[in-house]
Order: sequence, then structure tokens, then C-alpha cells
Amino acid sequence: MKIARTLVVLSAALFLAACNDDQLPPTAKYAVVKGVVMDAATSTPVPNATVIVDSALVTHTGTDGTFSVANVPSGAVDYAVVAEGYKNFSDSITVDPSSTATVTVKLSH
Repeated sequence: MKIARTLVVLSAALFLAACNDDQLPPTAKYAVVKGVVMDAATSTPVPNATVIVDSALVTHTGTDGTFSVANVPSGAVDYAVVAEGYKNFSDSITVDPSSTATVTVKLSH
């Protein structure tokens, strides 16, 4: 599990390193995805969960289970959440340009 998680994070980092700003769409076409990751059984926050948005934007939840990802291309976007001791979670969301989409993720064991 740790190896797979590490490979996902490293792959995303390598992908981001290969991108340059000239290839990115204008700022008005970006959105923000923010949210909270919680334990489905206890509703307590899940800290240090890995959140991957649009297969390339990676962040981790804080101690309060919250996260925020900027520069998300507008339109339909897939996202996934991985946390040690929990089942992997994935879903999709549609984000509007220059807006903030909020998600709540409940992870189960």
C-alpha cells in the first residue's frame, strides 16, 4: 500500500515537473477544489491523506482533514483520496471557471 501510494505521488510530481506555464490555459479557466476528508464511521478528520485532482495535482490533508487545490482546469474533473488504513476513494466533480468547488469525502476501513 505504501509503495503504491509513493508511486502515485512520485508520478504526479514528475508530471508536474515536465509541465511549463506556456502550456497552461488562461487563469480564468481555472478553479479551486477544497474539502474535508473524514472517517465514515466516526466523522473524525483524516489527517495526511493524499488528495489527487485531475491526475496531476497532489496535496495532503491537514491535521483537521481539510485540503485545497488551486489551478484545477474547469469542467469535469476526477479526484481520488488515499489514506493509510482506509479504502481508496475516487469520484468526479464538475468545476466552473474562477470558482471554488467543495467536497466532503468519507473514507471507510
